[in-house]
Amino acid sequence: MSTTEEILKGRFAKRVFTEQAADIDKAQTKYMRSRGFESPEWDERIFTTSNSALVVQHLGRHRFVDMKTRNTKNGKKRKKNHAIHNKIMFGHYNNIIRELKYGYTDAVVEEMKTIEK
Repeated sequence: MSTTEEILKGRFAKRVFTEQAADIDKAQTKYMRSRGFESPEWDERIFTTSNSALVVQHLGRHRFVDMKTRNTKNGKKRKKNHAIHNKIMFGHYNNIIRELKYGYTDAVVEEMKTIEK
């Protein structure tokens, strides 16, 4: 594989990761606002993209409100859950896989070449 092709594939992957990070952020924010999570501290999520990865950093409370049960010394307790993490993340994960697998077409290669110039 040539260096030019590797660079183009890296740019394509970074673009896919950046677009999906924005979509994930938008979906999580929309869901949280509809469920009454109005405090600015709920917006503390960091999305970092590179040519090979999308890294999402979030607070523990984002995962806690997503859980249906919690274990206590008295046993398992059911609680109200809000699907702000797993459902959204894995929905977009499938989009990322699909786009990386099938989205790198000749038209995209030509578009990436024009962006370079």
